[in-house]
Amino acid sequence: MPLDAYSSPEIEAIADEVLGQKRRTLLDELRSEQMHTIHLSLAESARALDANADLIRSTQRSIQDLTEQAEELGDVRARLNALPPSEHESTAEFVRVSRQQQLNQRETSKLDAFDRELGSLDQGIEQMKKKTQFVFKARLAEEHSANADILRRYDNLLAATLDRIEDHFSTISTQIREAQKTIAKARDGITKAHSDHASELARLTALNQAASEQARTRATLEQQLAKLQSVEEQRSELNIELKTLLDLRKSLKAKHILMRDQISGIREEVASELQREAGKRVRIRIMRNADHLAYQQMLVDGLRGARVRNHEEIISTLMQLRPEQLAQLIQTDDVESLEELTAFGRERSRKILDAFRESVDPLALEVIAIEDRVGIELNVSSAGKANFKDASDLSRGQKCTALLPILLARRDSPLVIDQPEDNLDNHFIFETVVNAVQRLKKRRQMIFITHNANIPVLAEADLVLVMNSDGRIGVIERSGSVDECREQIIELLEGGRRAFELRSKRYETA
Repeated sequence: MPLDAYSSPEIEAIADEVLGQKRRTLLDELRSEQMHTIHLSLAESARALDANADLIRSTQRSIQDLTEQAEELGDVRARLNALPPSEHESTAEFVRVSRQQQLNQRETSKLDAFDRELGSLDQGIEQMKKKTQFVFKARLAEEHSANADILRRYDNLLAATLDRIEDHFSTISTQIREAQKTIAKARDGITKAHSDHASELARLTALNQAASEQARTRATLEQQLAKLQSVEEQRSELNIELKTLLDLRKSLKAKHILMRDQISGIREEVASELQREAGKRVRIRIMRNADHLAYQQMLVDGLRGARVRNHEEIISTLMQLRPEQLAQLIQTDDVESLEELTAFGRERSRKILDAFRESVDPLALEVIAIEDRVGIELNVSSAGKANFKDASDLSRGQKCTALLPILLARRDSPLVIDQPEDNLDNHFIFETVVNAVQRLKKRRQMIFITHNANIPVLAEADLVLVMNSDGRIGVIERSGSVDECREQIIELLEGGRRAFELRSKRYETA
């Protein structure tokens, strides 16, 4: 059963946290099932984005490696064209076989990759099979329950479902093994051709080595050209693959943002409901995407080692940029645009961007969570134009004044508050606490630990427990209604009958 329990320090902590989770939790708990469902989908979306980012990074590394290989080969085409023609050279066959050797290597790599992926897929199916068996192993029926016969029928239906699922797993595993056999046959079928090509290349290489220096040079350049063409083709394929991954990422990000918007929408609904219950003196607002703590921390971490001064000023300026905007600048190493957007100057912009490129992952930065900020404000104006201030800017008593109406009204589950009168004047206790208790007590159980007589007496407590302690163990000295515990209330909460009577006489003569 959900239970709300708060002490005065805990209430003050919620009031003081302008940015952070405490205030959001006040709202999110009121739609816990709905929020749980969305957060599960959000977590799945985050995993998809992470997997996509891993593939993008891997593809980018491969493209970079191929680019470096191409740079190492240099301008092979120009060097080849610069060679003077020779009637004695005949390298067309050598070029063809060299080119085929490059293709042979790619064919072998593809067979190896296919084999690895099929093995991984087979392991995944086996793991999924074990997980499915574990899930279906649970039984609904409790043997000693009167409902056992009803639930056994459904247990049998689930068992039959498991049998069908296992049949499907078995079929998939069989097909994977057939595919592995196909790959093995393909490898056997191509090995002889690869061997023949290697022998032919070795023969032609030997012939070229015996030919003139110019012929050998041409043969070497032709071989390098074949390798360069292979590298360029692979890079072209990877660039197409990278574009597909980046397009997919746009779709994943849009879905992710939509789910975060759903959460913000739910919080706005809850805030409106609480606003109606809390009254006009308190204002509850949802400021979407205004809690930049995670973004700010990533910038702080990324700026370490940048060897620039005035980090706070730099962070403040950078936070004016959207995370995805800064991520793009890091990804493209666009120092000119960073300088233009921030006015940091060329040298400082270069140092900052270098630091970020070293330590900040732009793919993680562009999807950093920018949370909602929950504003809880109190009208501190005694008359005239309203003057709302955030709870964090209020005095200790005013903080509780702003939070208590929300805590009292937020839901119907039992509520425990320890000494709500701390830092509050009796007028507010009567106007807000007592009135709220009287209004809500029929729908909500409320338990107050208090030293203030106004709360149990004026709120007409259904049960009063008079507690005492020897310093180690607490005991109940008396329990009952307000009338049944009247003497203890007068003695403990009013300062005794004599003090109560003196105050009464003083009020009458005032």
